[in-house]
Amino acid sequence: MPLTTWFWATYLVTTHTPGLSVVQLQRQLGISYETAWALLQKLRRAMVNPEREALKDKVEVDETYLGGHEAGLKGGRQLLEKALIVGAVEVRGMAAGRVRRRRGAGCRGAEQAEGGG
Repeated sequence: MPLTTWFWATYLVTTHTPGLSVVQLQRQLGISYETAWALLQKLRRAMVNPEREALKDKVEVDETYLGGHEAGLKGGRQLLEKALIVGAVEVRGMAAGRVRRRRGAGCRGAEQAEGGG
């Protein structure tokens, strides 16, 4: 991939206010979905501060399963191919503060959200 594509992608990711989706990046740069996804993941990983501090004070945590309907399962927590997604938000007054999210590996508790993601 040309270096100019990387520069354009970096510009788009950093200047698009609500955040840039893979499909938007794909259309803007004229590249495949898979390439746009990999490029966006690498840019997002590079933008994370490795020395960030943990969430503190009041933190709200929630989880969901990603993967659509699976036929033949009994119970809300039973899953075959679904991914557990955990999110945590530091509450700051009336607005949300810093956010952490992580894909869990079949965890049952909030311990997967520790340390950010």
